[in-house]
Amino acid sequence: MPAEQTGYFSGGATLGAALTGLVAAPWLDRFNRRSALLLLLSLRFTLLMACAVTSSRDWLLPLFVLSGCVAGPLGAVVMAAVLDLVPPAERGRRLAYVTMAFSLAAILIVPVALTLAQWWGWQSPFLLLGGCGLLLALLAALCFPSLPVQRVAGNRVGELLGSPLCQGALLVLSLQMFGHFLLIPHFAAYFQFNLAFPRTGIPTLYLCGGLASMATMRLCGRWIDKGQALATSLVTSLLLLTLTWAGFAAPVGVPVILLFTLFMALSSARSSTTLAITAAIPAPHQRAAFLSLQGTVTNVAAALGSLLSARYLVSQPEGALQGFAELAWINIACGLMACGGVWLLIRGLTPTQDNNKPESGRARQGSQ
Repeated sequence: MPAEQTGYFSGGATLGAALTGLVAAPWLDRFNRRSALLLLLSLRFTLLMACAVTSSRDWLLPLFVLSGCVAGPLGAVVMAAVLDLVPPAERGRRLAYVTMAFSLAAILIVPVALTLAQWWGWQSPFLLLGGCGLLLALLAALCFPSLPVQRVAGNRVGELLGSPLCQGALLVLSLQMFGHFLLIPHFAAYFQFNLAFPRTGIPTLYLCGGLASMATMRLCGRWIDKGQALATSLVTSLLLLTLTWAGFAAPVGVPVILLFTLFMALSSARSSTTLAITAAIPAPHQRAAFLSLQGTVTNVAAALGSLLSARYLVSQPEGALQGFAELAWINIACGLMACGGVWLLIRGLTPTQDNNKPESGRARQGSQ
């Protein structure tokens, strides 16, 4: 498969997650979080295991996309459960841990999958991930607490879509994700063929990026809990944009291992900070719906970024990707607009402490 076509797999899966997230948004808050989590976990990882038994790319792509479809509602339920369980004063750190786990999995999946595919064939990554996911579903059945449904009259999705805070949050996140996915699906090919980085060293790159991401997300979570959300968001965003300029838009020769490590650390910190800020927007009975809508728009943005970059980039005969610098400039423009959006969001949020107390009668959109 040509290197530039890898974006079709990630783009198709994220687009599928976006569509199912949109369809599921009105319904997710009507079910016990635990029951929904177990069903979605089992379905997601069963489909991943099914990818291993296909012998044709014609079947591999749709199965992979179907597994991605389940990921949208699954992510919304997981994050809604976290918000239900964690008090507002601790959300920065706790959400950093959850985001850290998501980011670490996304970072490590590339070197692990490449290594397994080299040793035991391309089916082995799907078998390992599917098996581990089904084991996780079993552990969740044994350990995850029951979170009963909160019955509140009204149109959850309609209220959310009519909220300026919700609209602003979705716009900020989609700008960040679109810019991010213009670049990230093609890093392995870009480093290998454009920067002459050895393929055998790519797992080391992702390991360094994962460790650095864990450290920065933990640090940013502490800053957010101390009331420094705006400063944290702006600092990480501007540093990331500067690095993107120096490393990709107008390369100045930054060493690959330093470039990738800092890029992943700063992008993960920016994402976790933005998610912690937007988590303050929905009322308790709107959380899964909001997070599902959030997943939809971010997945659409990520899919568009992946697909458009796959269409725009051209592989040279020696494998180098032509057009990467132009994509980096678009990434920078998206990041600058998102910075302004975060500033407006924080100004619009009302710092109350009722978001985990629906019985108070004061829990509403924009509370923290």
